[in-house]
Amino acid sequence: MRKALTWLSMAVVILGAASAWTILNRDDDRRPEGLASFTLEARPQNNRTLFDYAGVLRHYEEGAHRYLDRLATRFHIEALIVSIPALPAGHTTATLAVDLVNRWRIGARQQGRGLLLLLVDDRKEVKLEVAYALEGVFTDAFSGYVEDLQLGPYFRAGDVGTGLIAVMEMLEARAQLAGEGDYDPDLIAASDAGLLSGGAGARRELARIPHEAAPAAGSRSDRGASSPEEAWEIMLAKWAGEGGGGDVEVYTEMTRLAMGAVDRPPRQTLRWLEHWRDADYQVLRDGDHAVIWFGAIDGWENSPFLFCNTGNGWKFDVVWQRRLVVMAESPKWEVMQGPFPYVAMMDRATQSTGKDLPLSEDDLYRCPEDTAIAARIAELRAALDRDPDDPAAALALLRLNVITDQAPALVRPLIERAKALAAGRAATWKYAAIYNVNSVFQYRTALAEIGRFIDLRPDDPFGHDMRGFLHYRLGEYRDSIDALERAVELDPDDGYAFALMAHDYTMLARKARGLDRDSYRKRALEMQRRAAGVSEPDMQRLAWLEVWLGQRL
Repeated sequence: MRKALTWLSMAVVILGAASAWTILNRDDDRRPEGLASFTLEARPQNNRTLFDYAGVLRHYEEGAHRYLDRLATRFHIEALIVSIPALPAGHTTATLAVDLVNRWRIGARQQGRGLLLLLVDDRKEVKLEVAYALEGVFTDAFSGYVEDLQLGPYFRAGDVGTGLIAVMEMLEARAQLAGEGDYDPDLIAASDAGLLSGGAGARRELARIPHEAAPAAGSRSDRGASSPEEAWEIMLAKWAGEGGGGDVEVYTEMTRLAMGAVDRPPRQTLRWLEHWRDADYQVLRDGDHAVIWFGAIDGWENSPFLFCNTGNGWKFDVVWQRRLVVMAESPKWEVMQGPFPYVAMMDRATQSTGKDLPLSEDDLYRCPEDTAIAARIAELRAALDRDPDDPAAALALLRLNVITDQAPALVRPLIERAKALAAGRAATWKYAAIYNVNSVFQYRTALAEIGRFIDLRPDDPFGHDMRGFLHYRLGEYRDSIDALERAVELDPDDGYAFALMAHDYTMLARKARGLDRDSYRKRALEMQRRAAGVSEPDMQRLAWLEVWLGQRL
């Protein structure tokens, strides 16, 4: 489920960086002083892999470096991303890309295994330039698909983040075919044929802009399927272009809002359609939540699909799909831990704690409330249309878009608007921080934002819990403990904080020697006991913790 699950989940590492606006090789007073050494003749910094001179990737910096590092270490490919606001005189996008690959010697340190992804902001043009050693793998058909049918359309639609997610997955999957240079041309040809059969091809134009508006809810039936199996089979039939379902509605309103033209998913999604239709699957069910389960086996195409009973039948639940099902390094996928629906049913899957935030019940999406949430979003959008400077409407809309995991093109402008209109309100920074974790794993960015929340609301344990979580994910275990100790000062019944401190002390123990190691180990076990001793212990979290500690202490 390569494109499908990140088109749905948006939850893998993604690309980007923060930088300043400049135009290459032009004498311009706006040129930032820090770029005075930039030249086409040589890479400004040999240890950098992302140069965001147009500032279009600034929200994705941390994910960019994780991903590009992985291409280098796992696949021995030197990949660079460069964005510029406009072309220098005398260049087209294509000629500039060639010059950058040659003059910056992209791939030279990897025996010619280099890639350049170039974005030109004013033209909204994209070019994937391939160094000589990879030309047989990253073919013209593949590059054309990336440029014209994948990233390019999202770039033009103002949703570069979603497009970069898709491209990242495609690059990694194709890199696997490249191996160490001894690749199978038949596999490459078959992969290209799959792109071409989906209507792709070098330099083709996209027939559909992503994120088309969903039809009004009142124009269709709201009756869902009678079972998760029926909803799944109807959805696949619709994706295959066969219609079906009659007046049965298999998408929640938030799914329609997130996916746009739900019956015409991106071509990359359809690559796995026959697999899904032919594969054996189980239906795992817990009350009003169900999972289409192919087994806890590798292969992005085998990751699960989530359905919920809205109170009016079963429908596809894209909100929790995005939050919980994450594409890790191909071909592995993971399920997020946390006190969330669906998770207990998928305990056989590889688990991650990358989004295990200490969220309150008020900030968790509930499927039966889906229609009401969609209606409220429409009301708030109308209110902001009437008064773009209404801070209450901006904050309320931001919260709903964050807790329903909407796409960057919808959420990013709201974050910027809320920061401009309501910088003095703690909720602005809370939901910005939550979004930066749940959508793009931007832990360092979220850390600065939750710091602003704590400044405004110092006695709220949530801020200190989240700060502890972020430091833990960044490997800063002592800082995490400091934050979590403050949380339990404010709330001595904070089982989340005690459990996370058990993780912190365990990681410190693994790095320590002698008496220090024994001391940290004892502290970890003490935190485990304290987590179990709160008035309402989280039994699932305690079960996960016991297994985790048993593997590491």
